[in-house]
Amino acid sequence: MTIKKLQEENFTESYQLAHYAFRFADDQQHQEGFTTLFNHSNVYAAFNEQELASQMIATPLKVQLYNQLFDMAGIGFVSSDPSFRGQGNIDQLMQKMLVDCYENGILLSYLDPFSYPFYRKYGYELTFERICYDVESSAWPDSPKPKGYVRRKTWAQAKEAIKQIDQASSKHKHGGILREGWWYEYKFNISHSYYFAIYYNEEDRPEGYLVYKIKDGKFHCVRWVNLTESAYRGINRYISSHKDSTQRIIYEKGYAKNEDFFLNDNPIGKAEIRPEMMARIVDVESFLNKRLLKDVKKSFAITIEKDHYAPWNEGTFEIVNKKQVNIVKKEVNQTQLPQLKISIQRLTQLLFGYCSIDTLIFYDLVEIDEEIIEIIRQLTPQQAPILEDYF
Repeated sequence: MTIKKLQEENFTESYQLAHYAFRFADDQQHQEGFTTLFNHSNVYAAFNEQELASQMIATPLKVQLYNQLFDMAGIGFVSSDPSFRGQGNIDQLMQKMLVDCYENGILLSYLDPFSYPFYRKYGYELTFERICYDVESSAWPDSPKPKGYVRRKTWAQAKEAIKQIDQASSKHKHGGILREGWWYEYKFNISHSYYFAIYYNEEDRPEGYLVYKIKDGKFHCVRWVNLTESAYRGINRYISSHKDSTQRIIYEKGYAKNEDFFLNDNPIGKAEIRPEMMARIVDVESFLNKRLLKDVKKSFAITIEKDHYAPWNEGTFEIVNKKQVNIVKKEVNQTQLPQLKISIQRLTQLLFGYCSIDTLIFYDLVEIDEEIIEIIRQLTPQQAPILEDYF
C-alpha cells in the first residue's frame, strides 16, 4: 500500500469510493457538496498499486473552547473498497493524519463514529451527545405572541443575519465550530435544500433564526438559535403555525444536559438522548499550554502512559506554578508532584467538560492523589460541550 494525499485529478475516484461506501444519492447536489468538501480538506488515501483502496477526509476547522480558538481536524468519509478491507489501511491513514496534525499545530480532532470501539483505539472518545424531539405536530407547545416578527427568507437573504446571530450566541462556544464562509455555504446551501426563517425585534434587528425542511409531512428543525427570550417565542410560534400542514415536528440538537422544559405549560413528554460525536486531543502539551492554566494554585502532574497513535503524548506533564505556570514534560511517572494518571480518552472528556473528575473517580477510570482533586474540579469546565456540525 502507498499512502498519500489526493489531488484534484483524483477527485472522481474519491467521489466514487465515497458514494459506494455511504450510498448517498448520486445527484448534482451531492456532487457539488462533495466537491466543496474535497477542495477545502486534506484527503488521505491508501493505494494498492494504482487503485484507490481506502480514504479519509480531514477538514481543517476552528472550534471554540475556554473562550479560545483551537485548530481542529474534522474527520469524515472514512471508507474502504471491500476488496481491500482488513489490511490495516485505516490504521496507516489515521497515523499519517495525526502526525500531520501534530506537526502543523492542529490540537484537536472530531469525528462521527460508525463504531465507538473502533475509533477509541485511535485515541478518540465520546464527547458530545444529541437530543431528538419527534412528536405529533398537535403536541408541539405553542408560545405567546412576541413584540417582534418572523420572516421566511432565501439563503441569500438570510445568511448575513445567521452569521451575525451565530457570532453573538454563546451556544456554539463550548466545543462548537467557528463557521467560516465556505462552511456556511456547504452546510446550509450547497449540500442541502433548506428553508430559513429570521426573527426580528421591534427595531428590525435579527435576534434568532431557524433552518428547517419539510419532507413527507414532517417538519424538521435543523438549526435553531435564539439570542433573546422573544426570539425563542417568535420562532417557536412560527414552528407551531405548521401544525395543520404537517403530521410530525422533529427537532435534533446538541444536548447540553439542561432542557428548558419549564418554559412550556405542557412540556414535551418524550425525547431521545443518544451518544454522538467523538473527539481527541492531538497534542496534550500544546493543548495544556494554550489552555493557559494561570489559575493553578498548586503544582501537580498529569500522566498519560499510553497513546499508541500519538506517542508524543506519552509521559508526565508537570504543571508547575512558580510565579507563572510552566509545563514540563518528563518520562512516565518521573515526578515527585501529586498526579493525575489518565488515558488520552478520559483526559479529552475531562477537559471538554463531558465528564467531571468526580465521575471519572467514581467509575475508577483515573488514578489521582486526593490533594489535587479540588484543583482539577476548579480547572475543568462545568458546562457540557455542544456540537451542531457533522463531518
